[in-house]
Amino acid sequence: MIYLTKPTRLNGLVSFVLVASSITGEAFAADSGDAHPLRFYTGPNNSYLQGTLKAEFAYFDQSSSWFGKDVENLGARSNDWWESVIHTGVEGSYFIQNRGEMYGRLSVINAHTDDIDAAGSTVGRGNDTSDTRVEDAYIGWRSGDLFNALGKDFLDISFGRQRYAAGTGFLLYNQSGNGGNRGAFWIAERHAARYAGIIRLKHDQWKSDLLYFEADDNPDSDTKVGGITVDYTVGKIGGVGGGVYHVDSNIDTRDGMNVFDIRFMLNPFQSFKGLPALKPLELEGEYVYEDNDDQLKAAGWYLSAGYQLDKVTWKPELTYRYASFEGDKPGSEKSEDFDPLFYGFYDWGYWFQGEILGEYVLSNSNLNSHMVRLTLTPADSITVHLFYYNFHLDNAEGFGVQSDEFANEWDLTVDWTVNNHLSFSLVGAYADPSSGAREFTGGDDDWSYGMLYANFSF
Repeated sequence: MIYLTKPTRLNGLVSFVLVASSITGEAFAADSGDAHPLRFYTGPNNSYLQGTLKAEFAYFDQSSSWFGKDVENLGARSNDWWESVIHTGVEGSYFIQNRGEMYGRLSVINAHTDDIDAAGSTVGRGNDTSDTRVEDAYIGWRSGDLFNALGKDFLDISFGRQRYAAGTGFLLYNQSGNGGNRGAFWIAERHAARYAGIIRLKHDQWKSDLLYFEADDNPDSDTKVGGITVDYTVGKIGGVGGGVYHVDSNIDTRDGMNVFDIRFMLNPFQSFKGLPALKPLELEGEYVYEDNDDQLKAAGWYLSAGYQLDKVTWKPELTYRYASFEGDKPGSEKSEDFDPLFYGFYDWGYWFQGEILGEYVLSNSNLNSHMVRLTLTPADSITVHLFYYNFHLDNAEGFGVQSDEFANEWDLTVDWTVNNHLSFSLVGAYADPSSGAREFTGGDDDWSYGMLYANFSF
């Protein structure tokens, strides 16, 4: 039996951890192979119908938020707060002999925030914000072996409430809104568009998506995106991809905008027989150009290089990344403010840059950042990340300040995967304001922040 109670401060999370740990051994001891504890039906050719559950809890504590000026910037004090999410669903798949596979999913999210989060999204809503909404509601069809000459599942068509993601989420990853009256700003479990129709094609090393979606952002901007995404994989070396999209919206600079995207992820020396020391080198980058006639012209891009010593204890990997997002110069003929559209959390540091600044203060617009990340794996179940960020504004005047030097941030994240159903994350962060942040927020204190997160799912 699973007992999930509303958390109450830190002792609530400790209780949840103890209960979840104790049930893990007994509730899933019988699991083997592909067994699922909430499978209602298993039919021929692996057809199935099953329930799903995800329970997420997070406790946040901070000191000198908004560099000591949280009341002045948010309108309320933000010290510590709770977030929780219960995401329940039912999903299934039915194989039609020689005619492919029908599939679908329906899910509901209840999200809750207790007290004021660091983004100020719950200011004015009291100390208890909760909301229950439908998340996924889609059906689809995959071709299976119907087009045998073109490969298995050459064609995949789906429509309804669902998410669309491209690449590392630099531009398209999360089409929903979290926080505010929807609760759980940081956990951000809501991802699905209000409606999305996607046609996926894949053949050998090629993949292509034809897509259209209507965002479910909050507040509603009535943004609609249509376009095509193409990806090509080159074996172990990596791959390249990109897309062309058209946007309609109630936001003037976004309405009628055309977006051009190109990206790559490469291990250029993976198949190179000489210089084996270069084999672990990984290169990654993306460039997005936005054009909306006389309204907006802007670009955003990043380049990163990573190197892992997988034969060394703890498998250290060092990554450096530079990201640049154009900002507007006041008085210019058209806006140069890059529109980050629907970016999301692909991994720590992607694309919320910094657990303090990237989560609660800055977006991926009018911003240049240096990131250095050290990743360590002390055990198969534990991953540690150490981050350093240096933030500069692309155009200080467009941000309403005089200096483009904004802040420095140091982050530590520790992920522990107990088993397939239970995991924990611990985050510690520290931000030091530079002259731009001091002018923008009015604060001069160092901002420290911690979080403990638990995820239980099946």
